Amino acid sequence: MNTTLRAPVVSNALLLSMCFAVSLLALGVACAADAERAPAGVMRFDLPAQALETALQAFGGVSGYSVLVAAQLTAGRRAAEVRGEFLPQQALQLLLAGTGLRERYIGTEAHAFTLEPVPSDATAARGAAAPLPAAVPVDPGWRRNAYAQVLQASITRALCRAQPDSFGRYRMGVQLWLERSGAVRDVHLLESSGMAAQDQTVLQQLARLVMDAPPPPDMAQPLTILLTPRPDPAADCRRVARQD
Repeated sequence: MNTTLRAPVVSNALLLSMCFAVSLLALGVACAADAERAPAGVMRFDLPAQALETALQAFGGVSGYSVLVAAQLTAGRRAAEVRGEFLPQQALQLLLAGTGLRERYIGTEAHAFTLEPVPSDATAARGAAAPLPAAVPVDPGWRRNAYAQVLQASITRALCRAQPDSFGRYRMGVQLWLERSGAVRDVHLLESSGMAAQDQTVLQQLARLVMDAPPPPDMAQPLTILLTPRPDPAADCRRVARQD
């Protein structure tokens, strides 16, 4: 599956698409704002038509929303102009108009979302959603420091060991807070997998996890992680096992 704020909202947003989607890093990791900072009510937006990736960064800076998005989805797409006073959800819909993408919110408290292709009439008739590509951080700083790869490998390895038969076969959203050492300080469930036992196992494993490297000192927290189904979870597990 895939294990993938205030500005920059997308700075710590990742999407794991393996087992978790963490499409994740096999999980997806994303950074979300705290509920205390969660936006509410109408806001003023002044966003020109521009590259979708840039527009999402600007939208996050204004709204406090976090986005877990795959680079393959934003590449080559342009966002529509959004000027005026809107609820964040309305502004986002206007921004995405004509991109062929739609938002999908994660949980109910974190004001985080991912993007997915708008299904064709044929796909909609079958009731199937278009598959999401593996996600990577949107913010260029994340690409430079490569901590997304650290998160992906660390989380994927831990869940592969704990759940060899279920890793990469469910969707689940969590938030993580990390110590300076890379140890997980706190974990919070955002979106249930629909299986209480599955949720508990994942939360327990993440609560005792220590990342392969400490986080960058200026990394915004919490990190929002989206775990989504992966095409080949076993291959994802073999890949991180070889890194041990």
